[in-house]
Amino acid sequence: MPCKQSNAEVYDAIKERGRLFLVVFRELSERYGKDEAVSVMRSASYAFGKTIGEALACFAPRDFAGMAEAFAKSPDDGATFSPDIRQLDDTCLEVQMMTCPIKDSWVEAGCSDEEICTLLHCASALDEATLDAAGFDYTLELWSPGKKGCCLTRLTEKSRL
Repeated sequence: MPCKQSNAEVYDAIKERGRLFLVVFRELSERYGKDEAVSVMRSASYAFGKTIGEALACFAPRDFAGMAEAFAKSPDDGATFSPDIRQLDDTCLEVQMMTCPIKDSWVEAGCSDEEICTLLHCASALDEATLDAAGFDYTLELWSPGKKGCCLTRLTEKSRL
């Protein structure tokens, strides 16, 4: 999928969120250690993500086209995150985000690959909570060094236990 021209204001606002995330993470790490910083950041990200997911619950259990529009292409029809929709059918939505202003802010700040992976682990709790609250099963494959783009998300219908 070719990258659309991002809305600079949206991109920059999301990038600022990444900068704030980094500053808070580093401050928590300095004061309380890395493990506690990860725990706090994941907890806060998860709490925030639940509110987002509640708004997406109308797409459960299997409106994957709706989730492609409301989740994968958010906030600006895909311009900011350049979603590469790899599968969209009655059973699944699989999307690879090809750009990420949050990760870009960490790269620009000089973060090591290891620190970026840690920060993505912290931030991914937001997506986990969003998808939990929306009512989908999912897998998240976070970016790692050498991979193109950023994170890969695969949504399926919530399994009944």
